[in-house]
Amino acid sequence: MKKVATFTVQSLVALQAIFIFQYSSVETYNEMLRRHMNDSEVVEMVAHSSEFENIVVRDEEQNELEELARTSCPLEIRGGPSNKHGKISILVQLYISRGSIDTFSLVSDAAYISASLARIMRALFEICLRKGWCEMSKFMLEYCKAVDRQIWPHQHALRQFDRDLSAEILRKLEERGADLDRLHEMEEKDIGALIRYAPGGRLVKQYLGYFPWIHLSATVSPITRTVLKVDLVITPDFTWKDRFHGNALRWWIIVEDSETDHIYHSELFTLTKRMARGEPQKLSFTVPIFEPHPPQYFIRAVSDSWLQAEAFYCISFQNLPLPQARTSHTELLDLKPLPVTALGNNIYEALYNFSHFNPIQTQIFHVLYHTDNNVLLGAPTGSGKTISAELAMLRLFNTQPDMKVIYIAPLKAIVRERMTDWKNGLVSQLGKKMVEMTGDYTPDLMALLSADIIISTPEKWDGISRNWHTRSYVTKVGLMILDEIHLLGADRGPILEVIVSRMRYISSQTERAVRFIGLSTALANAGDLADWLGVGEVGLFNFKPSVRPVPLEVHIQASGYASIGEVTAGYPGKFYCPRMNSMNKPAYAAICTHSPTKPVLIFVSSRRQTRLTALDLIQFAASDEHPRQFLNLPEEDLQMVLVCTSTLAWGVNLPAHLVIIKVRQSHVWSLGFQANLLFMNQSLKKNGTEYYDGKSKRYVDFPITDILQMMGRAGRPQYDQHGKAVILVHEPKKSFYKKFLYEPFPVESSLRDQLHNHFNAEIVSGTICHKEDAVHYLTWTYLFRRLVCA
Repeated sequence: MKKVATFTVQSLVALQAIFIFQYSSVETYNEMLRRHMNDSEVVEMVAHSSEFENIVVRDEEQNELEELARTSCPLEIRGGPSNKHGKISILVQLYISRGSIDTFSLVSDAAYISASLARIMRALFEICLRKGWCEMSKFMLEYCKAVDRQIWPHQHALRQFDRDLSAEILRKLEERGADLDRLHEMEEKDIGALIRYAPGGRLVKQYLGYFPWIHLSATVSPITRTVLKVDLVITPDFTWKDRFHGNALRWWIIVEDSETDHIYHSELFTLTKRMARGEPQKLSFTVPIFEPHPPQYFIRAVSDSWLQAEAFYCISFQNLPLPQARTSHTELLDLKPLPVTALGNNIYEALYNFSHFNPIQTQIFHVLYHTDNNVLLGAPTGSGKTISAELAMLRLFNTQPDMKVIYIAPLKAIVRERMTDWKNGLVSQLGKKMVEMTGDYTPDLMALLSADIIISTPEKWDGISRNWHTRSYVTKVGLMILDEIHLLGADRGPILEVIVSRMRYISSQTERAVRFIGLSTALANAGDLADWLGVGEVGLFNFKPSVRPVPLEVHIQASGYASIGEVTAGYPGKFYCPRMNSMNKPAYAAICTHSPTKPVLIFVSSRRQTRLTALDLIQFAASDEHPRQFLNLPEEDLQMVLVCTSTLAWGVNLPAHLVIIKVRQSHVWSLGFQANLLFMNQSLKKNGTEYYDGKSKRYVDFPITDILQMMGRAGRPQYDQHGKAVILVHEPKKSFYKKFLYEPFPVESSLRDQLHNHFNAEIVSGTICHKEDAVHYLTWTYLFRRLVCA
């Protein structure tokens, strides 16, 4: 029997290819690299690299090597000049010291060594960084910069301006121990007196201003008891000069636990000239925390190119409040599927093309259809939450036909999807009137007054409901459906929180009950959200993330180190496009393994990556001698692979085995519904977890809510027994996504930063007239509930 297997590139092997060093050097580093090493040991390890195996010791070089060892080598030379590795160590140190050589053969050997030295140092730094060694990573990064600039780490930092500052000034600064911090606190005249050269004080002060300084500040908010979100603010504090800084400076952001000497997060941040002259830059990332809690974590920002350019911030865990340890879930009962005839209305039954409700809909049917209780439904994507909301609508049409339904969707795409779906079904068959309110379309007053169903984005309903005193249709709302309410913590969350708080406030003032139906993914703090919505124990349904009508099988694609550690790694490249390209072959292998004949949906983060991913998949298929692998139609129909943006996907209905769809973040939500119509979601590939944010001019992470939404597209209830999701993730983010794929997601309020704007709006509308009104208004918000719980 012929066996077929797939080879995957291991992390260290990939490093070998990137930095172009020999495989035997990898073996050397495996043996010699340790968590703690001194300068001499590092130089000795570099000297043992296989790249230098052709270096030989010659008798005529001995006298000069001995002289160089005495005058230009500050580190111990193990083996001495007569040893090959000792000779290499001398030449490495001579290169950093900018020493001169007379013997021609030494000149040739020194040039040969210097050509590979920078690559080897960078490779060793990357290895230490991926192993999570904070002290050694910082040590190796300093030596990378030392080789690049030919300046020893212990020398004065202003030597990096040695073309402008005289050697005499630099020598005096070193002799007097005047480090950068001390010089910053001194005046020009004091510096001039220190170096005994008055004009030099002004010159030193000038170049101190060019030295790249940044300041760090951070706020920490716990997501769960084991995951912290860190919002880091980076404030540049130096004068940008193109001659010294070029177009951009790169900084390594490292979060470390000094007690365990472990790095929990690292990323490369690029500071451009425009960013340095503008507002402070904000980075958000997550780090794990373990029990018992360490006293603190340290955040370091270390320049990738400037020696001694480093900023430091301490995160203390002394008084850090953490969420509750346990999350209450609703158990999915083993009930007999409820037939559609339970609606007791032939017209209602005709709305659905299936005979029985799914298990989740069966369990919550009574509360939605036979009571007026508020309901919070937390369930994974693809669980049939929209049909659950329709049951509450049918209840309102039965009991209060003169009242209105307001459906709040976070995105225009979802509004249009609901409009299209309900227009062809629920609205036309029940004889109801429906209007859309988005930024593209605003109905007139008569349409709003006569409408039975209003589908709106949060922003439009916010603008309309502010003047609820003079708009009768606002007070005639009997049912408010909040789709994707877990987005309270996202950028548009404050508006969603305000409109819900306002509708609850309006209900208390008019004494007209408004029923609230919240639809969400599985939540870690569902009780807090339910309390805010006025949901009692009867209406709270918070199912586990694993509860889906079609079970989801999740695979996190990761590669391990090649004998250099026990920690598995993800896709480690620090540059975005090469990292995305490195994911294409594993994506193809995953298609062949998990879904060789069924539809596949691939999410990437830009239109360009759509094309590149599609071309790579076609190339891989052709190289496997299966060029027609993704072809499901006759060749003359030219339907081999469908590659489209999310906009095109809304109208596509072609029978393809593989659909590659590249969407931006804002289009993820509508895409899922269209994919269900196309049945394009048996197996989901997630090609990276980042997208380009034009506002911050860099690649940022997709919100975890979007990742879960993408995963929810896998598995077609009518056709599949199970779905599959394959996550291809950047190495530092792997642990975070792995955790939240299997745990419920907590929801926090994001109203605090926007509270002043909404207070001003309520003051203008007359809702808030004095301080007591402001406090009373605040008590209706989710922010207030979270503050009380904390």
